[in-house]
Amino acid sequence: MITNEPRGFTLLIAVVLTSVLLSVGLALLDIALKQVTLSSTARQSQYAFYAADSAMECALYWDQQQNAFGYGIPLSTIRCGTADMAVTSSVSAGMQTSEFSVPCPGGVSATVKVYKSAGVATCNAGTAKSCLYASGYNVCSTTDPRRIERGLKVFY
Repeated sequence: MITNEPRGFTLLIAVVLTSVLLSVGLALLDIALKQVTLSSTARQSQYAFYAADSAMECALYWDQQQNAFGYGIPLSTIRCGTADMAVTSSVSAGMQTSEFSVPCPGGVSATVKVYKSAGVATCNAGTAKSCLYASGYNVCSTTDPRRIERGLKVFY
Protein backbone atom coordinates (compact mmCIF):
# COMPACT_ATOMS: atom_id res chain seq x y z
CA MET A 1 0.00 0.00 0.00
CA ILE A 2 1.36 3.35 -1.04
CA THR A 3 0.54 6.46 0.95
CA ASN A 4 0.90 10.05 -0.18
CA GLU A 5 2.45 11.31 3.03
CA PRO A 6 4.87 14.23 2.70
CA ARG A 7 8.44 13.04 2.97
CA GLY A 8 11.54 15.11 3.86
CA PHE A 9 9.70 17.37 6.30
CA THR A 10 12.15 16.48 9.08
CA LEU A 11 15.10 17.31 6.86
CA LEU A 12 13.59 20.72 6.01
CA ILE A 13 13.09 21.57 9.68
CA ALA A 14 16.68 20.50 10.47
CA VAL A 15 18.12 22.68 7.69
CA VAL A 16 16.05 25.72 8.73
CA LEU A 17 16.93 25.27 12.41
CA THR A 18 20.64 24.84 11.58
CA SER A 19 20.58 27.97 9.41
CA VAL A 20 18.98 30.02 12.21
CA LEU A 21 21.49 28.76 14.77
CA LEU A 22 24.39 29.46 12.40
CA SER A 23 23.14 33.03 11.81
CA VAL A 24 22.84 33.67 15.56
CA GLY A 25 26.30 32.20 16.15
CA LEU A 26 27.89 34.35 13.44
CA ALA A 27 26.19 37.47 14.81
CA LEU A 28 27.52 36.73 18.31
CA LEU A 29 31.00 36.10 16.90
CA ASP A 30 30.90 39.45 15.07
CA ILE A 31 29.88 41.27 18.28
CA ALA A 32 32.62 39.52 20.27
CA LEU A 33 35.30 40.45 17.72
CA LYS A 34 34.20 44.10 17.76
CA GLN A 35 34.35 44.14 21.56
CA VAL A 36 37.87 42.69 21.55
CA THR A 37 39.00 45.34 19.05
CA LEU A 38 37.37 48.10 21.07
CA SER A 39 38.95 46.99 24.35
CA SER A 40 42.36 46.67 22.68
CA THR A 41 42.07 50.21 21.31
CA ALA A 42 41.05 51.52 24.73
CA ARG A 43 44.07 49.83 26.33
CA GLN A 44 46.43 51.28 23.73
CA SER A 45 44.85 54.71 24.24
CA GLN A 46 45.59 54.42 27.96
CA TYR A 47 49.24 53.64 27.20
CA ALA A 48 49.45 56.78 25.08
CA PHE A 49 47.77 58.88 27.78
CA TYR A 50 50.09 57.54 30.50
CA ALA A 51 53.12 58.33 28.33
CA ALA A 52 51.88 61.92 27.88
CA ASP A 53 51.09 62.23 31.58
CA SER A 54 54.49 61.00 32.76
CA ALA A 55 56.28 63.28 30.27
CA MET A 56 54.16 66.23 31.44
CA GLU A 57 54.94 65.48 35.10
CA CYS A 58 58.64 65.38 34.29
CA ALA A 59 58.44 68.68 32.40
CA LEU A 60 56.49 70.32 35.23
CA TYR A 61 59.04 69.15 37.79
CA TRP A 62 61.96 70.45 35.75
CA ASP A 63 60.19 73.72 35.02
CA GLN A 64 58.87 74.51 38.49
CA GLN A 65 61.57 72.98 40.68
CA GLN A 66 64.72 73.33 38.57
CA ASN A 67 63.80 76.24 36.25
CA ALA A 68 65.11 74.14 33.38
CA PHE A 69 63.06 75.99 30.78
CA GLY A 70 63.47 79.52 32.16
CA TYR A 71 63.42 82.24 29.52
CA GLY A 72 66.96 82.83 28.26
CA ILE A 73 68.52 80.12 30.46
CA PRO A 74 67.20 76.72 29.33
CA LEU A 75 69.12 73.58 30.26
CA SER A 76 70.46 71.42 27.45
CA THR A 77 69.58 68.10 29.17
CA ILE A 78 67.08 66.93 31.75
CA ARG A 79 66.59 63.58 33.46
CA CYS A 80 63.25 61.80 33.60
CA GLY A 81 63.28 58.50 35.42
CA THR A 82 66.59 56.91 34.52
CA ALA A 83 67.10 58.51 31.11
CA ASP A 84 68.80 61.76 30.15
CA MET A 85 67.01 63.69 27.45
CA ALA A 86 68.37 66.41 25.23
CA VAL A 87 66.43 69.67 25.24
CA THR A 88 66.43 71.86 22.14
CA SER A 89 65.49 75.51 22.56
CA SER A 90 64.93 78.45 20.26
CA VAL A 91 63.71 82.04 20.72
CA SER A 92 61.48 83.90 18.30
CA ALA A 93 59.49 87.12 18.82
CA GLY A 94 59.82 87.08 22.60
CA MET A 95 58.75 83.44 22.90
CA GLN A 96 61.17 80.68 23.86
CA THR A 97 60.30 77.18 22.67
CA SER A 98 61.95 74.19 24.32
CA GLU A 99 61.33 70.63 23.25
CA PHE A 100 62.38 67.16 24.36
CA SER A 101 61.39 63.59 23.56
CA VAL A 102 61.12 60.62 25.90
CA PRO A 103 62.84 57.45 24.63
CA CYS A 104 60.92 54.27 23.86
CA PRO A 105 62.14 51.42 26.06
CA GLY A 106 58.71 49.84 26.53
CA GLY A 107 57.09 50.68 23.23
CA VAL A 108 55.70 54.05 24.27
CA SER A 109 57.07 57.51 23.68
CA ALA A 110 56.23 61.13 24.30
CA THR A 111 57.25 64.59 23.18
CA VAL A 112 56.95 67.77 25.21
CA LYS A 113 56.98 71.38 24.02
CA VAL A 114 57.41 74.18 26.53
CA TYR A 115 56.67 77.78 25.56
CA LYS A 116 57.95 80.60 27.80
CA SER A 117 57.33 84.28 27.22
CA ALA A 118 59.82 87.03 27.94
CA GLY A 119 57.70 88.53 30.69
CA VAL A 120 54.38 89.53 29.25
CA ALA A 121 51.82 86.74 29.14
CA THR A 122 51.59 85.72 25.50
CA CYS A 123 50.76 82.04 25.27
CA ASN A 124 47.24 80.64 25.61
CA ALA A 125 45.67 83.79 24.18
CA GLY A 126 47.66 86.05 26.48
CA THR A 127 46.62 84.51 29.80
CA ALA A 128 49.79 82.59 30.75
CA LYS A 129 53.58 82.94 30.70
CA SER A 130 54.20 79.19 30.53
CA CYS A 131 52.46 76.74 28.20
CA LEU A 132 53.36 73.05 28.18
CA TYR A 133 52.10 70.54 25.62
CA ALA A 134 52.78 66.80 25.98
CA SER A 135 51.92 64.20 23.35
CA GLY A 136 52.10 60.51 24.23
CA TYR A 137 52.16 57.60 21.81
CA ASN A 138 51.37 53.91 22.31
CA VAL A 139 54.13 52.73 19.93
CA CYS A 140 57.47 54.14 18.85
CA SER A 141 57.11 53.64 15.11
CA THR A 142 55.76 56.72 13.35
CA THR A 143 54.60 54.59 10.40
CA ASP A 144 52.50 52.16 12.47
CA PRO A 145 48.87 52.55 11.30
CA ARG A 146 47.66 51.66 14.80
CA ARG A 147 49.65 54.43 16.46
CA ILE A 148 47.53 56.39 18.92
CA GLU A 149 48.35 59.89 20.16
CA ARG A 150 46.99 61.44 23.36
CA GLY A 151 47.90 64.90 24.57
CA LEU A 152 47.85 67.12 27.61
CA LYS A 153 48.10 70.90 27.96
CA VAL A 154 49.10 72.93 31.02
CA PHE A 155 49.06 76.73 31.23
CA TYR A 156 50.27 78.90 34.11
